[in-house]
Amino acid sequence: MSATVAQTLRASFTTSARFARYVVPALLLLSTAVSAQSSCTVQQPGRRQTRTCTVNLTASVQLPVQSLVQLNRTTTDLAGGVAAAANGGFSIAADTGIVIVGPTLRAQSNFGISVTLVNEPVFSGPALKSAADVDLGLSTMENMCTGVLMTPLSASPIAVQRNAPRVLIRSNAGMNGVMRQLCFRVRWIFASNPPGTYSLPLTINVTAP
Repeated sequence: MSATVAQTLRASFTTSARFARYVVPALLLLSTAVSAQSSCTVQQPGRRQTRTCTVNLTASVQLPVQSLVQLNRTTTDLAGGVAAAANGGFSIAADTGIVIVGPTLRAQSNFGISVTLVNEPVFSGPALKSAADVDLGLSTMENMCTGVLMTPLSASPIAVQRNAPRVLIRSNAGMNGVMRQLCFRVRWIFASNPPGTYSLPLTINVTAP
């Protein structure tokens, strides 16, 4: 694809991160033990006498249950990638494949979560274009998509996808700064993709596993 055509066929993913924080306000609980002494009295000590008085206090804190999911950007320009002539799966007649380094996804949580993705089944734009024309892969190296396994986005309605969403990150325990680099590859078909702006919303959700 020439630079002029690539600019004309500009498209973007509008990615919204809808995530649950599951935040419970932290509470500092200061309570006396059931059987502990809660009060005492010191009588006026006599001369050269020392008397002590002891009360018991139990302090505890309820740590909030929370998670944080972040994208370093919320749009991806599908015209800014590398022509994929070397990618055998995309060297097909009338198609031009593009490889794109997408947003970086980071997740932190102090409990188990699943970070999943659903997408609109078709692009909005000057012509209908299936979401299955876009492949998605995940890399564990930031800004690197070389050699990443990619599979097509779903062309099913979002209601169907929600029953089995694409998993981006899953952990049954807490995690500290897990990163996934989103990688995209797209097919543009000259005969059926007229010039214009194409957009495909993706939605990222965070739930308990």
